[in-house]
Amino acid sequence: MNSSTITAAAAPDETARAAQTIELGLALDPEARSQTLARLIAATVHEGSDTALSHFAATGDLDAEAALAEVNDLEVPLEQEGWVDALGRYILTNAGGAK
Repeated sequence: MNSSTITAAAAPDETARAAQTIELGLALDPEARSQTLARLIAATVHEGSDTALSHFAATGDLDAEAALAEVNDLEVPLEQEGWVDALGRYILTNAGGAK
């Protein structure tokens, strides 16, 4: 078999698993004080790879002003509104140490 016949397997869709993890995380930490939880929410709701939320999700580096502006503009399904609220609280709580 040569390399031209080998195809990469598609990455599995982890959307449902992420949603379950977020729901569990918010049940345990309703104020979303955990950076890990906030980053998972950001990764799930961001609107593109060139956004502050995407950058935060990928690196943990939070540009609070830009991220909060994006959070304020997000349009999500009703079941994700609590996620966005929690992410906004995380950003506001941690804005002092962010750039």
